[in-house]
Amino acid sequence: MSVVSGQAWLRWAAVACGTAALCALPVIAGALPVPQSPVSAAVLRARILASGHVPYQGYAESTVSLGLPILPGLRGVSMLLDGTTDQYTWYRSPAHWRAEVSTPAGENDTYQAGAVTYQWDYSNNLLTRIVGSEPVRLPRAADLLPPALGRRLLALGAGSGRISRLPSRQIAGTAAAGLQVRATDPRTTIAAVDIWADPATGLPVAVQVFARGTARPVVTSEFLQLSESRPAMSVVTPHPAPGVGVTTAGLPDVSQVLNGTGPPLPGRLAGFAQTRIHDDLTAVAAYGTGLSRFAVIPLPGEVGAQAMSTALGAGAELDEFPDGKAAVIHTPLLTVVLASSKFGGPVFLLAGPVTPAVLLRAASGLMVEPVVLP
Repeated sequence: MSVVSGQAWLRWAAVACGTAALCALPVIAGALPVPQSPVSAAVLRARILASGHVPYQGYAESTVSLGLPILPGLRGVSMLLDGTTDQYTWYRSPAHWRAEVSTPAGENDTYQAGAVTYQWDYSNNLLTRIVGSEPVRLPRAADLLPPALGRRLLALGAGSGRISRLPSRQIAGTAAAGLQVRATDPRTTIAAVDIWADPATGLPVAVQVFARGTARPVVTSEFLQLSESRPAMSVVTPHPAPGVGVTTAGLPDVSQVLNGTGPPLPGRLAGFAQTRIHDDLTAVAAYGTGLSRFAVIPLPGEVGAQAMSTALGAGAELDEFPDGKAAVIHTPLLTVVLASSKFGGPVFLLAGPVTPAVLLRAASGLMVEPVVLP
């Protein structure tokens, strides 16, 4: 049996106490009082919207709990909207940034290098240069970073909710001032958007989105590490090593695919006025304003039929009305409807943070018998 001297016990006790103190530092820091910023809600809102020029680099964690089914061909998007995403990010400006998503297989990076976007796939050792404009695209991980998410939601919520200050919080070393946008339109599924930002620069450092009737946020995005310093250009520029595959992919011309798919979309649906998403996309439109907004996209031919079949197979509810039918996927925050008319034509995809009743009413307004010219 070994005998431990009193001095050895003292040394081990000192090490143990030091380790415990280090582990407790984040808890202690979180418990310390945070100085409350005197900045008004209106001024903080303006600073957040103008923070696109603020450089930063850090590590963020985003959690989304929409409860959407995993659809074939969209597994990556489904996982993004139902799970936790960890990202390192380096941001010089809107035109030069990089976001790195950590995965079990390695990492996937998105680079914005001026007018060109690059995608780096570690598992396939492939760097893809993407050329062409993106009038419509699927969500990507960088959209969930607190600065991008906070500015987008605050801009969308303009004029559609009451803004007020929230108590300040200590987030990633920043005494962040809080701002809440509380939705006032009962047709939206969003109850409130809470944003915490650096009161001096307006850089959002944490975002929470609450759905109606829920006590916990459905979307949470927060920096765990953050420095408001400008990263070097070399960090946000891809430098493929020898042996890395490099390819160029052109984005499909969405306007050529969708335009002419169906009749012109009506000027109003379900009481909402139409807003054109992009000048080149006459067949795609958004309806509504603020947080009460949804998109309508016609899906041509076999694409629409497969989408409808897949949605129903994934558990969507079937709703039938006199002139057609609809597959309805509704979550606390997002509603998706696929509608087809008994008169034929495209399947319409409707999606947005509005109630199922709104989208079903809008879908029924699209089920119009085509006019046959003599």
